[in-house]
Amino acid sequence: MAFFVIRHGESIWNKENKFTGWTDVGLSEKGEKEAIIAGEKLKKINFDHIICSDLIRTKQTADLVIKNQNIIFTISPEVKERDYGDLTGIVKSDLIEKYGEKQIQIWRRSYYQRPPNGENLEDVKNRIGPFYDEFILPLLKDNKNVLLISHGNALRALFVHLGFKDEKSIEHFELATATPICINVFENDYYYLNDYELVGRQIIDSRGFPTIEVACLDKSTHKFIGKGSSPSGASCGSSEVLELRDGNPSYFKGKSVFKAIHNIELINKKISLNNSNFNNLSKIDNQLKIIDGTDLKTVLGGNTTTAVSFCMAHVASKSEDLEMFEYIKKHYGFNFELSNSLPTPFVNIINGGKHGVTDDLKIQEFMIFPNESYSVSKKMQIICEVYQTLKEILVKKYGKQAKSIGDEGGFCPPIYNAQEALSVIEESIVSSNYKVGEDVFMALDCAASEFYNIDSKLYEVEKDLFLTSDELIEYYANLLEKHPSLKSIEDGFHETDYEAWQKFTQKFGDKIMIVGDDLFTTNPVLIKKGLKENWANTLLLKVNQIGTVSEAIESAKLMFDSGKNVIVSHRSGETNNAYIVDIAVGIGAKYLKIGSPCRGERVAKFNRLIEIEQIFNYK
Repeated sequence: MAFFVIRHGESIWNKENKFTGWTDVGLSEKGEKEAIIAGEKLKKINFDHIICSDLIRTKQTADLVIKNQNIIFTISPEVKERDYGDLTGIVKSDLIEKYGEKQIQIWRRSYYQRPPNGENLEDVKNRIGPFYDEFILPLLKDNKNVLLISHGNALRALFVHLGFKDEKSIEHFELATATPICINVFENDYYYLNDYELVGRQIIDSRGFPTIEVACLDKSTHKFIGKGSSPSGASCGSSEVLELRDGNPSYFKGKSVFKAIHNIELINKKISLNNSNFNNLSKIDNQLKIIDGTDLKTVLGGNTTTAVSFCMAHVASKSEDLEMFEYIKKHYGFNFELSNSLPTPFVNIINGGKHGVTDDLKIQEFMIFPNESYSVSKKMQIICEVYQTLKEILVKKYGKQAKSIGDEGGFCPPIYNAQEALSVIEESIVSSNYKVGEDVFMALDCAASEFYNIDSKLYEVEKDLFLTSDELIEYYANLLEKHPSLKSIEDGFHETDYEAWQKFTQKFGDKIMIVGDDLFTTNPVLIKKGLKENWANTLLLKVNQIGTVSEAIESAKLMFDSGKNVIVSHRSGETNNAYIVDIAVGIGAKYLKIGSPCRGERVAKFNRLIEIEQIFNYK
């Protein structure tokens, strides 16, 4: 017994983006090709019975899928599309402009709310459900092979009736045109027959730990057409999505990711990944969210979804013959001139905290960034020259051990307080023949959650120096006074010390960037709350904190819409994947945090930025 369902191929009105409903509209040329491809996938199955609605687009699809097989056909109005009532025949974008996207989505997909003079999804379930019980199920129990060719909302209603989806989750369930879905009624399961397959593998990140890489296989050519991998953080916010690891201490010290790789099999079954949607990253990412079904991606693993999302960003941009930054800008609707918006790197040149080699220097990162008005080439010259000069100064002052490097390529000298670290950086800038506060500026990533005692509520900002939140604000104020080129402080307070964040932002928010990393974890829910309560004025965007490119970009848009800044960031455990550079360019971020010009996984990001500058020069 085999039971397959297919949404009809693209119709003429689908192509024109109109509400079709009960209007009898035939297939487009693309829809005919989709149906033929679906037929190729199903050609080895001998169907006993095929069921269509009374609308021509399902019957045309059936003819192209089955061709000349001698099969019993049943035409039933019970399995036809939702009646869209007064919306029928109107272009969706015109209605969105008039009523707003949220209202149109309700009319399109709501289980309970009807469009004017139309049906809701419950109405459709109330007709297709009994038809399934009384007609289709007996055929399946009689061991017949059945093919149902129907419509998007009719099949959604069927999935609710069968218990695969509930009234809420079904509203976000995507059904691509002419994509066969196999339903195993008696084991309560289903899977797609896709044009593409995701393949996972374990690779090694820059710290020598495993991570997951995902590649996309074109099943027709047997060639991989894109790939992406997930980075990994050292200091992580408590509201980041789950990084799924195996936890076996005898294998890669518990860090292997074979559980995450195994979950790719589940994604392949439950995701629609075909020619009609594989270049739509928003829809792919939304499907990942639905398959997982949890806020913190605890089912699939946030590292799994991150790798898949990066992979499909690569696939989508290649499919449209675009650079990834061009695809990001186009697909997510950013409106700015690309060539005027290349981000300025934030460069971690002294490492402390979890990125250093000792615990004595508590603040995690001491960074420089060039004047943002300079060209990428000039910025790179400044960064490299200051970096090399700093190494010479550190060796002279502290000995050869001072040039050892941390996870992100910054140096790890025997320096134990912020004052000394900032001063030696200023010395290296001047010795490189640049002006502090004119050519080069400084920034901190304090990672204060790492040196905060939640019981005493004190911060050990320097070894044996314990401060209250108010005292820590004054500590930073003193640094800003003594080092006026210090223009950005990231994670200056514990991620839930909201009162301190508010006080600091109120006092210095018009003078420097106050950056939320662990504070926001690139999470739209937290960002909305933080914007309302004025926690910070800048987001540090990390895709693997939230698990998909689309959700990260949603977070960026919230900040941009409020007139705030966004810094797109790497993680301490990186791969040679440089997609974050394209994301930064594509969304128009002013800044890009990518470590030092030293380690290969960091250098890959610098070189991608140089490459993008040259791409613009030749356009």
